[in-house]
Amino acid sequence: MMRNLLALYEQRPWAQTNWILVRLWRGCGFGYRYTRLPHLLKTKPEDANLPSLQKPCPSLLLQRHMAELLSLDKDMAASFLNSVLNQLNWAFSEFIGMIQEIQQAAERPERNFVDTRQLKVCATCFDLSVSLLRVLEMTVTLVPEIFLDWSRPSAELLLRRLAQLLNQVLNRVTAEKNLFDRVVNLRLPGLESVDHYPILVAVTGILVRILVDGEKQGTSRAASVLLSDPCFQLHSIQHLLGDPGESSGPAAASSGPAVGSLGSSVVPAVPAAVGNSSERKHFSLHAYTDYISEEEKQKVEVMLEFLTEESKQAAASTAPTCEEDLCPICYAHSISAIFKPCSHKSCKACINQHLMNNKDCFFCKATITGVEDYCKPTSS
Repeated sequence: MMRNLLALYEQRPWAQTNWILVRLWRGCGFGYRYTRLPHLLKTKPEDANLPSLQKPCPSLLLQRHMAELLSLDKDMAASFLNSVLNQLNWAFSEFIGMIQEIQQAAERPERNFVDTRQLKVCATCFDLSVSLLRVLEMTVTLVPEIFLDWSRPSAELLLRRLAQLLNQVLNRVTAEKNLFDRVVNLRLPGLESVDHYPILVAVTGILVRILVDGEKQGTSRAASVLLSDPCFQLHSIQHLLGDPGESSGPAAASSGPAVGSLGSSVVPAVPAAVGNSSERKHFSLHAYTDYISEEEKQKVEVMLEFLTEESKQAAASTAPTCEEDLCPICYAHSISAIFKPCSHKSCKACINQHLMNNKDCFFCKATITGVEDYCKPTSS
C-alpha cells in the first residue's frame, strides 16, 4: 500500500493520494495537532462528526513503512519527491495567480463581485499547497537523509528545490502589505481556509526539521543552500515570531462579518479599505499558545538566531562575481557545468533540476548526453 501511495504523482489522481499521506501525519507535525484551524474556531459551528473535524490520529506503523521504503529505494525516493515538489510549485503558482485576479475584481468598481467557483478553486489550490508542504515535512522528518545526505543521488538537488520553494512561499505570504494579506482581509466566503497560520506553520515545520533537529553537518548544508538561494530574505523568518505582545490569533482572525452567501453564483467583494487591515496585527507564532508548544517556539527562536549568524558570515565571505560568469538561467550562481555535446553552460543546480524532467538543452534543444564540471580558464 505504501509503495503505491509513494508512486509518482504525475499521471494519476495525486491529490487524493496526498490527502491520505497527510492523514497519516496529522498529529505529528509542527503545530499540527488541532481538530479545526485556529482562525475558523469562531465562525459558524459545524457538525463535530464531519471527517474534517475528527481529531488527529496519526499512524506510526505506516510512517515506519514509508520511512523504510524511502530510505532503501533511493530512486523511488528521488522520483516521489520530485513529483511532490512539481505539484507544490504548480499548486502555489495557481493560487497566487487566482488571488491576483480576485484582488483585481475586488478593486474594479464597475464589476464589484467575484465568481464563487473561482473562490472555491482558489481555496482548493491553497489547501493542496498546505497539504503538499505537510507531506514534505513528514518526509524530511522521517527520512532526513533524502535531502541532507549528499552521497545519495539527487539529494543536493532536492534540497535546493525545496529551499527555493520554501523561500518563494515565505516571501509571498510575509511581505509587508502584500497581495496575500489584502485577499485574506477581504473575508470572502469560500476563502475561509486561506490564512497565514496553516501555510506558515507548515513551512516552519520543514525549516525546523532541517535547520534545528538534524545533525550538525546536515543543518550546515541546509543553511548554506537556503542562504545561497537568491530569494532568501531573513525578515521572512523574523516575521514568524512577530512581536510577542501582538495578537493575531484566532480572536483577531475571526473578527469581522462574513460577506455574501456561498449559495449565490457571485458574491460581492469588499473593497480593501473596508476590511480591518489597519487594525489587523502581524502574524506571530506567539499568538497561538493553544496550538504551538513552548518547545516548538523555542526551536523557531534557535533557528532564527542560527540563520542570522549564518547570513552574517555568508555576507562577509562572499566575493563579487562578474556578470558574465553567472549562470544565464538563474543569474544567482556561478557557471559550474558544461553540457555535452553542445557545450552550453549553466550552474549545476539549474541543469540538474532541468534534467529531472527534460533532456533537451535550455538554449539549442539538442539532447544532452552528459554534464561535466566547468572551470573558467585563467585569463592571460
